[in-house]
Amino acid sequence: MLPLISFVLTFLPAVLLMGYFYRRERNREPRKVLTGTFLLGVFSFLPVVLVENFLSSLNVLSHANPLFFNLYDMFANVAVPEESFKLLVIILYSARTAAFDEPMDGIVYGVAAALGFATVENIFYVLEGGFGTALTRAILSVPSHAFWGAILGYSVGQFYFKGRRRTVILLGLFVSVSLHAFFNFLLVTVEGAAAYTDTIAGFLILAMLYLLFIVFALEIVWILRTVRRLRREQEQIAQKEIH
Repeated sequence: MLPLISFVLTFLPAVLLMGYFYRRERNREPRKVLTGTFLLGVFSFLPVVLVENFLSSLNVLSHANPLFFNLYDMFANVAVPEESFKLLVIILYSARTAAFDEPMDGIVYGVAAALGFATVENIFYVLEGGFGTALTRAILSVPSHAFWGAILGYSVGQFYFKGRRRTVILLGLFVSVSLHAFFNFLLVTVEGAAAYTDTIAGFLILAMLYLLFIVFALEIVWILRTVRRLRREQEQIAQKEIH
C-alpha cells in the first residue's frame, strides 16, 4: 500500500499546483505552450545535474566550517544551477510565444517550468527514500519549487509588461536562488543535527524547523497576494475593454 501512496504523492502535488495556477488565470494559457514549458523543465534536469556534479567536483570551500560549507554548497552548487535553468526555460521558450502577453503569464509559466523540474527530481528522491520522503517533499519541496518558479516568472513578466529594467530579472533570480539555498540549508542542518541526541541538537532542530515553516508561510502569502493582485489587474483591463 505504501509504495502506491508514494507513487501518487510523487506526481499529485505537481498536478494540483499546476491546476491551481492555471485556474487563477482569467485568460487561460494554451495547453500546448504550458505542456512545452513543463516538458522543458523536465528536460532541464539532465544539464542541471551535469552542472551540479561539475561544480561539486571543484571542492570549493570543502575544508571550511561544515555549516558555512553547506550554505555555500546549497547556494552555488545547487540553487544557482537549478533556478538558472528554470529561468532559461521561461525566457528562451515561454516568453517568446504569442501566448505570453500579460504579467500573470510569467507566474503561470514560471510555475510550469519549476514543476517540470521538480517532478523528475521527486522521482529520484522518492525511489531512494520511500514514503517518508514522498510525504515530506509533497508538503514542502514541490510547492517550494513552484513558489521559486513563480518568483522567476513574475520578474520576467515585470520586465516585459511593466517597463522594468533587465535587472529586475536578475533580482528575481537572486531571490529565488537565495530562498532555495536557505530552504536546502535548513533541511541539511536539521538532518545533520538529528544524528545527535544532546539538548543543543534538539534546540537546533526545533529552531531550524520553525524557521523553515516561517519562510515557507511567507512564500505562500506572497504568492497568494501577488496572484490576487495580478488577477484584479486582468479584471480591470477586461472591464475597460468592455466599456
